[in-house]
Amino acid sequence: MPNRISRIPVIRIVRAVSQVLFFIFLPGVYFSAFSGVQQIVQSILNHSFNPAVLLPQIVATVAVIPLTMVLGRFFCGWMCAFGSMGDFIYEISSKIWKRKPRISERLDRVLKLVKYVWLAVLVVVVWALGSKLFASADPWDAFGMLFTFGKAPALSLVLTTLLPAFFLLVGIMVGSVFVHRFFCRYLCPLGAIFAIVSKVRVTHIQKERTSCGKCRACTNACPMGIALYRSDKVRSGECIACMACVAVCPRKNATLAISESSVRPAAAGVMAAAVMAGTYYAGTFSTNLLSSNTATAAGAASSDQGSTAGSASLEGSQTAPSSSSSAAASSQTSSGYKDGVYQGTGTGFRGGTTTVSVTVQDGRIMSVSTVSTQDDTSFYSRAYPTITQAIIRSQSAQVDAVSGATYSSRGIMEAVANALSKAL
Repeated sequence: MPNRISRIPVIRIVRAVSQVLFFIFLPGVYFSAFSGVQQIVQSILNHSFNPAVLLPQIVATVAVIPLTMVLGRFFCGWMCAFGSMGDFIYEISSKIWKRKPRISERLDRVLKLVKYVWLAVLVVVVWALGSKLFASADPWDAFGMLFTFGKAPALSLVLTTLLPAFFLLVGIMVGSVFVHRFFCRYLCPLGAIFAIVSKVRVTHIQKERTSCGKCRACTNACPMGIALYRSDKVRSGECIACMACVAVCPRKNATLAISESSVRPAAAGVMAAAVMAGTYYAGTFSTNLLSSNTATAAGAASSDQGSTAGSASLEGSQTAPSSSSSAAASSQTSSGYKDGVYQGTGTGFRGGTTTVSVTVQDGRIMSVSTVSTQDDTSFYSRAYPTITQAIIRSQSAQVDAVSGATYSSRGIMEAVANALSKAL
């Protein structure tokens, strides 16, 4: 066994460790990045772009997409939990079925166009037109509920609310048995975005064909099916920087390069993953800190100025929970709501309970603040600012859910509706 391990290239070991760590501790970044792009684009199309409200989405997008433009698709090859699932399935199944179907280069090129078509459909039908046609058919939703480390798979919830998504996920997993990175190659809309923006990256795979033999080991090892044997410099947007070609080359001819200078692939991969993860964590921490400070400031204003804090919340700030959350004014307003502060509960992602405090003043919803939540932190923080601002703006608990945080959004809306039912 020690001899077998010693023959495994260091780059493969380092990358595998990175994939496992991100699968466990940061599985939702790929989802955050894509839904972040969607929310930003939709807000621009709707003329409602507000950096303060969209800060969680902006953080996830900035942490991944600009760095992909510069460094390449290290996120896909080293960090993406969905892509790692495809790798795990393919590698494990390869121990059982040695012979995999070979897809011709021509067919592979055609199939890779599907993800661009799918991205275009999502942009036009879902992002621009606001259709809910695919709301229950997102395999990422099913994946998040079934494969979150440390939590029991919510299979019954998936089967009752996300049956189309479940079947799509099963289909993707079956496809991953036979085609390496099946979803990434042919279906991933985020991969389509990355393939476009990464064309301007500073990194590439360097391999002089004059030093190559006839083995085509690099091409055969590429999980994305890139014909590396055709190029001296591989700049394809399909490259996910997995370094499989570098690890397998018997002549050490394939290398990762910046301009014309070779760099250590393992170090580059670790650095790229660390920078992306660090940017994401720093942004998320700053966002949570800002939200906490805003809530604290609003709560202080409420104590000092009475009803002034309610007006501030209506204009965009959040208030902290009040100790008199069960109190209600004795007068009935024309809107049907009695003034006061009310608590309500709702069920969010994975069945987690969310409790909110809703302040009603002059018959209007003035603020919505979180008392407690058992929801997933990343999904909840993405949904909360957008949903609460929409509720206050529309004066209704029925607003559009945040894409990529649908169940967290529904939990907040249900909790607000429950609170308002006590104000009637």
